[in-house]
Amino acid sequence: MDHQQHVRAVEECVAFCRAALPAMPRIVVQLGTGLGGLADRIKPDCTLAYRDIPHFPRATVASHQGNLIVGRLGDQPVAVLQGRFHHYEGYT
Repeated sequence: MDHQQHVRAVEECVAFCRAALPAMPRIVVQLGTGLGGLADRIKPDCTLAYRDIPHFPRATVASHQGNLIVGRLGDQPVAVLQGRFHHYEGYT
């Protein structure tokens, strides 16, 4: 994928998320192995499966749910990435 294709893919991903999500909080938490239980404490407003987000990577670890959750943790609006991506898979 060349630079322009990458930019278009990111723009499509962002446009999809902006249209689908009620708001994007200032706090984003990336969950991985051992942190998955935090997602159970979120009062969700919206949940998007990674597979439904254009150009978004898929979680490959079986215990990673692969969801973007936007909601509240206590009184704070948060976004939670439920499953992370690994350097050895080509992500940084």
